[in-house]
Amino acid sequence: MKANLLASLFENWPKFDIGEGAFYAVFGFLFVFFGIVLLILIFTGLGKIMSIRNAKTGKKEKKPAVPEKKTSESGEAGVTPELVAVLTAAIAAYYEDENVQCDFVVRRIKKL
Repeated sequence: MKANLLASLFENWPKFDIGEGAFYAVFGFLFVFFGIVLLILIFTGLGKIMSIRNAKTGKKEKKPAVPEKKTSESGEAGVTPELVAVLTAAIAAYYEDENVQCDFVVRRIKKL
């Protein structure tokens, strides 16, 4: 009885032989592969076209400007080294109460 029950469960399923399944798998792999290659070619071509277009119009790619370091003792916007030391000590004291290992460096203080 169990054999008939199992056979009836799989009776309406589509039947594929190994050859047809392998064909669909290989076809799917090739379709995806050539799709990715096509996308790579399209975006590479667009990049070349845009670089040629920018060269013809005389526009150069903007390079990020390196900020100049201030040599004055007062620092940025009137921030003194004493203020940096006080803020660093306050942050260190806060993290000391939290029992958290924190290695930080105050790089810039900006007034809002």
